[in-house]
Amino acid sequence: MCGRYTLRNSKAVKDKHLLNIDVSYNICPSHQVLTYTTEPTFMQWSYNPIWAKTPMNLINARSETLNVKPSFKMAKRCLIIADGWFEWLRTNNFKQPYFFHMNDELLYFAGIYTEYKGEEGCAIITKEATKHLSNVHNRMPVIIADDEFDSWLSGKDVFDSKVSETIDYYPVSTVVNSPRNNNTDCVRASP
Repeated sequence: MCGRYTLRNSKAVKDKHLLNIDVSYNICPSHQVLTYTTEPTFMQWSYNPIWAKTPMNLINARSETLNVKPSFKMAKRCLIIADGWFEWLRTNNFKQPYFFHMNDELLYFAGIYTEYKGEEGCAIITKEATKHLSNVHNRMPVIIADDEFDSWLSGKDVFDSKVSETIDYYPVSTVVNSPRNNNTDCVRASP
């Protein structure tokens, strides 16, 4: 599951998408997040099928059930722009947060979105974690390489990009546990 992520590299976003953004070290569900469909756009990180009577507020969708579950049948595809994400490893009664990254390079998570009650909302597609990353968590976001953007957006299932093999991670402080914290302390390596 991917429940928090970062978008700190404002220069890369400006260079690639001609967009000025506020950096974020702790993007949480329900936040407005930077996505790409045919152009960069902001959406709420909260996916709801258009037929839902009450909001479901999904933040992740499993790649294995993407083409099966009714909740995703009418979804459109997007890319969710990030440069890292967090996962927690539970040991005994403590949950240690870890930061996953690719040396501050932009990452593009596979995403889906719909419009629900007049607002577009998205979810991150997840898959089984690569062996290297599964030491911390059994799931990870599906990451789409630059040359796979068109394939993903046009409806092809791209779940095994080689980009996933280049991700690294390290432990960080529990300061990231609070959504109120949004500064460099969230990604600083813990001793």
